[in-house]
Amino acid sequence: MLKISMMLLVSDVSDEIIEIGNSCWEIRDLGMISYKDALDLQNELLERAMISNNHYILLLEHEPVITLGRRTDPDHLLLSQKDLERKGIDLFNVERGGSATYHGPGQLVGYIITKVSKHGGVHALVSKVLSSIHQLMSEMGLNVEINNEMPGIWTKTDIPKKLSAVGMQIKHGYSLHGFALNVNNSLEGFSMIVPCGLSNPVSTLSIELGIQLTIEEVKQKIKRILIENLIY
Repeated sequence: MLKISMMLLVSDVSDEIIEIGNSCWEIRDLGMISYKDALDLQNELLERAMISNNHYILLLEHEPVITLGRRTDPDHLLLSQKDLERKGIDLFNVERGGSATYHGPGQLVGYIITKVSKHGGVHALVSKVLSSIHQLMSEMGLNVEINNEMPGIWTKTDIPKKLSAVGMQIKHGYSLHGFALNVNNSLEGFSMIVPCGLSNPVSTLSIELGIQLTIEEVKQKIKRILIENLIY
């Protein structure tokens, strides 16, 4: 049985609730949020998920922040923490996969908290997320490809440019973290790191399409696709 509704929780708002059988998916639009607050929320929702059959998709933008994944080499961070602080950029070491990345306004971030075995394992879940982002970009008219060796979505150009990155953490059989999708963000933040430990350039949907996209229009499209691919 499928049930879709809107629900107000005690401390937060779920924008959409989808119930299938005994599973409940909550999709939340968090708007602009600090990295620390989003990380704390993920851990709170993980605790809820572990004692229920709830799953969560969080869509948001971050205030400027650089995060260093488990595979980050010290050389991948090109500025000192003090230099970053002077620029108003936070720095976090995190337990997700991958290396250094930058988040900031104009970049759409999606965090997915779900029981990994429900999707056939870690690789199957990551594949679903990558396929969803690929589908979004293809629908928008971009010629892109998935690179499984360097998880993300890249332009099919002479010099491939990265448009989206995926990095997840598995904890107690559940996923945390997720994807970042460059919509109309400044690329300056990426000049302070070696993005994902690679020398390849990055780009945005707006640059590649030659139009100024909004976060909201891309958010609605990816939400629909994630619902199709992760929930149904």
